[in-house]
Amino acid sequence: GGFNQGGGGIRQGGPGMHQQHQGMPGGMGGGPQHGNHQHGSAPGGGMFLPGVASLVEDLDKRVLVTLRDGRHFVGMMRSFDQYGNVMLEDTYERHVVGNVYADERVGLYVIRGENLVLLGELDMEKEQGQTALREVPLETVRAQKEAAKQERADDDMLRKKLSQQALGLGFEDCL
Repeated sequence: GGFNQGGGGIRQGGPGMHQQHQGMPGGMGGGPQHGNHQHGSAPGGGMFLPGVASLVEDLDKRVLVTLRDGRHFVGMMRSFDQYGNVMLEDTYERHVVGNVYADERVGLYVIRGENLVLLGELDMEKEQGQTALREVPLETVRAQKEAAKQERADDDMLRKKLSQQALGLGFEDCL
């Protein structure tokens, strides 16, 4: 039972955690919890929220979201539902190539829960103090992305030509 069926939890410990917690070995079986550990609490003393409910901790915080297609979005998380759909306000799509990035403003953005791979709070102090990535104009990143795409296409074409040549020379067993 529960929500967020089929997609797994967004946070570590996902939707099956509640059932695992009750059936832990050590004589407690599936019965009520005993001892100092309160049912439903997290190790840090806070409340454990299974599956999508754990997103409540990120409401009204700036988050970084990674999607299944590899895109990244940074925005203020304003809402979510039982399916893991997320609404971000003042959102930017973050384009990263190598050690440079550019943010493209997209505004209010709704992301379907099944496309979410990763969602986490963004620490703005660390974000501004980091030196691994350098912010550049969007046009620079787009040009670098296009060059990388063309390079991949050229590599694929060369690979295809070489495999056709290998087939013509009797190297079928090597492929």
